[in-house]
Amino acid sequence: MTLTKRISELMASLAVGIPEREFQIQLGFLATLLGESFYLYGRSGSGKALILERWIAAFKNAKALKLGSREQDMPADLDCYDIIQFLAYDPRNENTKSNVNIALEDHGKASVILSGEMRPEDALCRGEIIDNISLTIVLPENISATALCDLLKTQGDVTSTHVSPGLAVTTEEKSQWCEEIKKVVLSDDALKVIAGVVEICDENHIYVSVRKWIALANIMKAMAFFNGRTETRLEDTFFLGLPIWSRSVSNKIIMEKYRQIVLKQILKDVPEILERPYNAEDLMFRVKKLLKSSNNLYETKMFNEEPCLFYRITIAGETVPLYAPLRYIETEGDFFPYNELRHEEKRVRCNYHGTSNCTISVASSVKSTGIRTMVARNNAPSANEKYEDYGVLPTHILKENDPEIVEKKKAEMNEIRQEIQAVAEKETKALQSLKAVFTGIKNSKEDLFCNKEFLTELQEQVTALFDSTKVVLGKVKEAHDLLASQG
Repeated sequence: MTLTKRISELMASLAVGIPEREFQIQLGFLATLLGESFYLYGRSGSGKALILERWIAAFKNAKALKLGSREQDMPADLDCYDIIQFLAYDPRNENTKSNVNIALEDHGKASVILSGEMRPEDALCRGEIIDNISLTIVLPENISATALCDLLKTQGDVTSTHVSPGLAVTTEEKSQWCEEIKKVVLSDDALKVIAGVVEICDENHIYVSVRKWIALANIMKAMAFFNGRTETRLEDTFFLGLPIWSRSVSNKIIMEKYRQIVLKQILKDVPEILERPYNAEDLMFRVKKLLKSSNNLYETKMFNEEPCLFYRITIAGETVPLYAPLRYIETEGDFFPYNELRHEEKRVRCNYHGTSNCTISVASSVKSTGIRTMVARNNAPSANEKYEDYGVLPTHILKENDPEIVEKKKAEMNEIRQEIQAVAEKETKALQSLKAVFTGIKNSKEDLFCNKEFLTELQEQVTALFDSTKVVLGKVKEAHDLLASQG
């Protein structure tokens, strides 16, 4: 039996009868193996006591010291213990607080595990040990209906712990593996993710000690080691996106940003895909305008840094200037013109309906007050705003079939063809990269110590990016075919 297979079976044994807590059990096992100190947090009935027993059972003939809420003196020889557990940890008890500090100072290679129902930040801050705890493991408050039904079907005694002697870790193995784990190399992907989290911590004034980072890095190395690898992978960092950071504010900030860090790293070969997506709708708009519009030269004014068609309309006795961007002439679709303040005037709606005549509608809410009043300025039109027809205004044509316009449109057509080719190549490359990334994520799902919940989220994000890229590519092809059909 390979080491990976053996540890996989051991993890399965530890999780029997404790559904939807598998990854928390695995993370605690690794921390215990490495001699790290951590806090197990969960409400009453969440499975803390059972999980604590399973961690002890994972190690053959482990000598465990269990300290409850009752006052008792600490043994002098802490070095002889493999695991030190503080049950129902309450730092308000001075004796418990003192014992924990003694254990954290003199625990040797033993793992110090605190468990309790007090929120991590309260428990660890009151105990003045928050910087001495490597991570917090948070148990869910309940289980899903499906998991509960599956558990009830077994009708087994979930309070009992059964670990085959051949699976349990001996003291010699633990010592040997810890030495081997130190030799595992942190990959560039893992280091980039760590650096990203460090930046977030710096930006938000979240303190994480170097000692804690070393402990977290060792957990990543252990994950790689038990998967038969000599170097970590991106997937080994996924537990950083869990609420392990002891303070709720820190957890919230890091967990929100962590997904962006991982997505950026996993798409490092196509970083532009996370930028604003290519506007394929605008491409189609420009292509259709070039193919369907005339070669007329219109009288325009430069306004808001673009040529505009100028109109004046009278509303509630006041004359209002409007500027319709030339790019909309002879097109279909509603748009808002600019007002004299160079903003879109959303109380006036325009549409050329494929001609050079502008159909204008005015919001019914300003028909009697005008659009220059403070009331109108300070209140944007509602989503259900009704627009009433105002009129159809002509546009002054300076010259029909203007040669300069013809040449300009030819140049724009060539530019669009080049743009289509470049975008098609870029989006095709992105699609291929996303497909490869998706396959890589899918293949990692069966890895030992894989955070499957996070991996599924990542898979869904990549799928969404793949689908949106596919839509863009389809629109680009549609624009290409439309141009090709016109010769």
